[in-house]
Amino acid sequence: MKSENPVINQVLDAYKPIWSINHATSLLGWDFETYMPKKGSEERGVAYSQLHLLHKGLLLSKNFVDLVESAKKQQEGLNDVEKGIIRILDRDITKQLKIPKELIEAESLERIRGNMVWRQAREKSDFKMYEPHLKKMIEIKKQIADKIGYEKHPYDVLLDQFEEELTVDDLDKVFGVLTPQIQKILKKLMDSGSPFCKESNLGKSRYDIQKVDELNRKILELLQYDMERFRIDVSTHPFTEAMGLNDVRITTRYEWTDFKRSISSTIHEAGHALYHLQCDQSLSVTPVEGGSSLGLHESQSRFWENIVGRSRPFIQLIAPLIRKQVNFANQATDEELYLYFNNVKPDYIRVDADEVTYNLHIAIRYEIEKKIFGDELDVSEIPQFWNDRMEQLLGVRPTEDSQGVLQDTHWSSGLFGYFPTYTLGNLVSAIIASKMRKDLKDYEENISKGDFKSIREWLRLKIHQHGSVYAPKVLLKNILNEEGYNPDYFVTYIETKYLVS
Repeated sequence: MKSENPVINQVLDAYKPIWSINHATSLLGWDFETYMPKKGSEERGVAYSQLHLLHKGLLLSKNFVDLVESAKKQQEGLNDVEKGIIRILDRDITKQLKIPKELIEAESLERIRGNMVWRQAREKSDFKMYEPHLKKMIEIKKQIADKIGYEKHPYDVLLDQFEEELTVDDLDKVFGVLTPQIQKILKKLMDSGSPFCKESNLGKSRYDIQKVDELNRKILELLQYDMERFRIDVSTHPFTEAMGLNDVRITTRYEWTDFKRSISSTIHEAGHALYHLQCDQSLSVTPVEGGSSLGLHESQSRFWENIVGRSRPFIQLIAPLIRKQVNFANQATDEELYLYFNNVKPDYIRVDADEVTYNLHIAIRYEIEKKIFGDELDVSEIPQFWNDRMEQLLGVRPTEDSQGVLQDTHWSSGLFGYFPTYTLGNLVSAIIASKMRKDLKDYEENISKGDFKSIREWLRLKIHQHGSVYAPKVLLKNILNEEGYNPDYFVTYIETKYLVS
């Protein structure tokens, strides 16, 4: 982009090398999860750590810091995009100035080493094998939190890294309302013998991976994805990686059985991708390209995966494709497929959880992380706490570590504070759906016809085009007219779908 303000132009020119390092590390991260040979991990760890140090050096160079400071002094004369650019850079500079390079290097190296050990530990279902690495990563993150500083709780620092200005106080209010409400809904469903709780045989037969891969690609075509700016690959844990606004990559997974998992993962990650793909092109190669926050990002993936992708009109739309590509589903009715995609079953694994139980999985992780960084829980106590809390909230108890504490990759990558954004995404997706239905009279009819133009355009205008120009709470207030992460919309959505309709 070109600004009328010469200082902003200088800032953006000086930012290009920093953006380029981000671009390179994104590509390395995608490769690490997809095609990198296992024995390349140690060298990749060195490359990662050195690139992060280069990034820090450029960000904190006197020339760049002085440019940002000069722009800050002109705040009154800046437009919203320019203010967003300076806000993002000022946040990054302030934090990086407080974190010693030794800690950045230690975290980068432990991220690679710990992740490789976590993979082995998960395969063997042996938490003790991974425990020293988790302990080391937690100590690094505690030191980082101390260096950055906080007012109330050290965990606030880590939450803020993924969701600007998010605090323990915010989340205590969210989960304090959400968790008991979801437990009540779940109990009603289970006690009533709801058809949503009856397990389908569709998830038990082995499918042809090539056929389901073709099905996923047909669904992406239906959702109107531009394959010249976008690609799909396979990884153990599905993810989205954006190198920029015109090279966005997602992955999905294939597990031989329960084909809805692969379809839902594909639609979920495609929702993340769309946020980047519909960001205004003028924001390319700037600090404000891409999503406002992880919570806002997750609202997009959850909106497409659940509110659209698991809706009755969408299942009816893709039912003929499913029957064609999945041989044992060729006689399934639309209603059978709808109930299969919306089956409610308390279980161990977060990524496979249904809409009703998913946030209970996040509540467990939030409580653990809050206790860890509040020095209320020792690393060695995590598996026991995890299993006890899962039994209390979901009524199931893991019998091995791979079903419980070792199931997620996040902690091995140092992503403490990340999990709560999944719940925030669910809450915001319900807010979006409620407001979109009021604005788009033909919302459901268009889905049933496979016409997603109006939905995509609504999201582009309200959210995507702005990139991260606005902080998430500002975006919620100014664009969606909501104060904070109101859980009531989500509770109403779940009640209406599962208990009323």
